[in-house]
Amino acid sequence: MRSLKKLFKAKSGVRPETVDEIPIMELEEEAVGRPRGIHALEPIYVKSMDLHSLVDVQEVADELRAGNIMILDITTLMNQDPAELKRAIDQLKGICQVIGGDVGRLTESKVIATPRLINIQFKRTAA
Repeated sequence: MRSLKKLFKAKSGVRPETVDEIPIMELEEEAVGRPRGIHALEPIYVKSMDLHSLVDVQEVADELRAGNIMILDITTLMNQDPAELKRAIDQLKGICQVIGGDVGRLTESKVIATPRLINIQFKRTAA
């Protein structure tokens, strides 16, 4: 305690006897353990997944709502049922539109879907 008193006296001119008078802040119970500021942000993951059927679109939607970026391999649907692939992509576009995300094609067999606040800048073609 003596070194603390010396520190206050030397730097701020506060008399040593007033150090004991510094109030102790009490935190509300609900505020303890709740991060504030930038620490309150959840990490954003980039996840990959094979799209095998329309059922998988629901899992992708859940990940997008959680704020994650999804890289989807559509090879299986492309080879097995192109009509179901079209329905899956249409559903994915609708989900992205509702949540404010974006969807785009990376390669012939890869699609990217993003949550809100993450936009895809598509390559511009020369006119």
